[in-house]
Amino acid sequence: MTADFLLVSDDKYVRNLGICTCSVMHNMCPVADKVRLFVMDCGITEENRQKLRAQAARFQNAEIIFYDIDEKLNAVVPKVKTRWHRAIYGRLFLNELPALYEGMDRLVYLDCDLLMDAPVTELFTMDLQGKCLAAVGDADNSPRKKALGIPEQYPYINSGVLAIDTARWIELDASRRIIEYINSFPEALLYPDQDAINYVLRDEIILLPPEYNMMWMICERDIPKMTECIPNLDYTAEQLKYALYHPRVVHFAGHDMWSFDGVTPVASGVFKKYRKLCDWRHEKRKFKSAGELFKFCLIFMKRTVFGDYRKASARL
Repeated sequence: MTADFLLVSDDKYVRNLGICTCSVMHNMCPVADKVRLFVMDCGITEENRQKLRAQAARFQNAEIIFYDIDEKLNAVVPKVKTRWHRAIYGRLFLNELPALYEGMDRLVYLDCDLLMDAPVTELFTMDLQGKCLAAVGDADNSPRKKALGIPEQYPYINSGVLAIDTARWIELDASRRIIEYINSFPEALLYPDQDAINYVLRDEIILLPPEYNMMWMICERDIPKMTECIPNLDYTAEQLKYALYHPRVVHFAGHDMWSFDGVTPVASGVFKKYRKLCDWRHEKRKFKSAGELFKFCLIFMKRTVFGDYRKASARL
């Protein structure tokens, strides 16, 4: 089996890309015949490209391939300004890859602010039932569906992990349709690329179990409150608890994994594991202000008192 992954980064987020690809190779290289990491390059320096290649070279069956899309991103011109960097649109050009590389019938997209902690071979072998993609439902599903006009019977997924049938994506002309939606939508898109994927492909999505994108930065004692407060959550408390202690993918979901935001017990442990293994191991977590340090201390004390770290350590 060849495991094809798609990631997007510019030079600002290259250390995220470095630790993310390291976690992917450590988990997938032992179970796949070949692991190909396609990076939609939005301005990575040659020095950092070489560093990423050197890291991949330590694995006999891994290859990292850069695809320059910096100029292609000019095709995405949303009517509204957002806080997101334009690199988020990089994955929308995945339709160009199957024509360049044979045998790419299944592609798994990964945000680079996540870490893999178990093989995800099922994403390459599962039956998508003729649909375009599989992903984990987002906690923000009901508000976003209402804002976008997506009927309630359809899911609203987090686009950080996508198992994509590339032939179906091309058949649906998904890239062009999603870009046109972003460029023409008259209201502010909260998560432009994710909102557009959900709207355009709303009847082409299968839900994955939450352990394939564990993103809610939770502790076990928070789960009952979450299931009670979030309307129409796609998962039960039992499913969330399993995902918390058995995540295949830990998603920091917009939080900086190199700062104290990763202090949640399981996420913190997974980050420390792969930081030691990647070529960015000398990068340190930093506090941006005295306020962040104070907040870190409060959270750490609370989770120590409630035993969250002991439970997470037992899992790890």
